Amino acid sequence: MTDYNRQLKFGTIVDINDPDKLGRVKVNVYGLHDNVETKNLGWSIVMMPGNTPAKDGVGSSVNLLVGTLVAGTCLDRGMQEFLVMGTMPTKTDGKEDNNLRVRCEADPNADEPTGEYQPSSGYQPVYPYNNVMETESGHVKEYDDTPGYERIMERHKSGTQYEIAANGSKTERVVRDNYQLVVGEDTLEVYGNVSIIVSSNADIAVAGNINVAAGGDINATADGNITLKTTDSVNKRVVLDANTLVKGNLVVNQTTTTSAQNSDRGPVVLDTHTHDDFDSPTVQTGEPN
Repeated sequence: MTDYNRQLKFGTIVDINDPDKLGRVKVNVYGLHDNVETKNLGWSIVMMPGNTPAKDGVGSSVNLLVGTLVAGTCLDRGMQEFLVMGTMPTKTDGKEDNNLRVRCEADPNADEPTGEYQPSSGYQPVYPYNNVMETESGHVKEYDDTPGYERIMERHKSGTQYEIAANGSKTERVVRDNYQLVVGEDTLEVYGNVSIIVSSNADIAVAGNINVAAGGDINATADGNITLKTTDSVNKRVVLDANTLVKGNLVVNQTTTTSAQNSDRGPVVLDTHTHDDFDSPTVQTGEPN
């Protein structure tokens, strides 16, 4: 004869606020607790998968939701101690419980504002390849194994996210401020081109030296002024190549030189004097005074 206590039973989670914070839940088991108030139900242990240690704080946490349909079995003859063995996403109030990203519906975030140069998302999942974890507030992780469109995406509910496309390209989007601290050394190696677009100001502060080397030309254009200063009281010199072009004023050591095109006579050394343009017909040739 079959032991009824060991038969698989079904119920609905009605409380998740475990006072001992062990991930236990209260379950209204169909046919057993139909007339039992929630406060009188016992706390049920949730069985974890074998790849979760669930010891000393290591492993995945138990974060079930009220209203979740679960399956399990009773551990006692009085059928009061229920063991939750798993959940069963079906439909709640006529709405599918399985995540829409798993069901491969349209990207729910496709209409969000994007950067002017931001690449388009590689979101093209095909059921049942997209593995999704979404929290109650809306944080999402996707590991999409759709052939040809393999993706990884992690997203904060605010919209800050990163996505790795099928070809290995990575796109990051931060909707507010971004801060990065590197306690050791930092190296960026790029085989292609680099573009930096800043809509406001940019500040660079370096405690040591700045060395810039280019295999080709270095071009600098300013619609306003360019100011160069040195606090070196011994070697107070700023050396400019003849091809330096400024639309506004060029200020060197708080000294102004006119901004018309420099002479093609070679390097121009500007120290603490004011110099006119060597191309001007009113200026004598030769070295500055």
